[in-house]
Amino acid sequence: MSRRHWLELLAVTLLAALAAASLPLMNGHLGWSWDAINHQIYLGMTAEHPRWHLDVLAASGQSYQYPYLYWPVYRMALLDAQGAWVAAAWAASQAVCVMPPVWLAAYRLLPQERGATEVAAERVAACVLSSMSVVLWASLQTTANDLLAATPLLWAVAIALKPAASDRRLLVMGAMFGVSVAFKLSNAIFAPLLLLWWFETRAPYLSPRRGLCLWGGAAIGFLVVYAPWGMQLWTNMGHPLYPLMGH
Repeated sequence: MSRRHWLELLAVTLLAALAAASLPLMNGHLGWSWDAINHQIYLGMTAEHPRWHLDVLAASGQSYQYPYLYWPVYRMALLDAQGAWVAAAWAASQAVCVMPPVWLAAYRLLPQERGATEVAAERVAACVLSSMSVVLWASLQTTANDLLAATPLLWAVAIALKPAASDRRLLVMGAMFGVSVAFKLSNAIFAPLLLLWWFETRAPYLSPRRGLCLWGGAAIGFLVVYAPWGMQLWTNMGHPLYPLMGH
């Protein structure tokens, strides 16, 4: 990418951050959902202060979700600052994480043969269109981790859109998918994407080498990121994913 493209990406990301921050500033607060009160702040606390010796099912089954994505909002809740500004910083940080892979996907999907200004306008329009979901804006006003958990998956898609993916790129794509699943196990429903990326670029057959890169990368990404929490679950509760599934 050229310097102009980097500046465009920076501008789009900053605008997304400002738009996200405007929501809690206009509302004057961050939405405290039932999930936040029940387990999200608790999970952020346990990420910093494990409580295996004190609590069992303290926040019902949600006590055993991957806790580390909730740590930032837990720490921000303890700040001696006005709630609306803390909420604005939290919303802006999520937008900063999500927008770059969305812009990169638009960059790789749109043809570059036409005028630079015209294509840039289309990329910006694509980024705006991707942000039009009501669910997205609602998520920015809560303590949920869905956007952060989806960010590695968005990077995997953006990387996949580059033509003639090398084995190294396939490994990174798989690793990003694995990280996303470690962050939120329900993201595993997107596993069919790996089957699509497995296809050769110019041949209608599957390559075992490409499959090994993708699925091997996914396994490595998942194990490396999930290990700190999975080992605690296994050691203290007898199951690395969900204690109530153990004996």
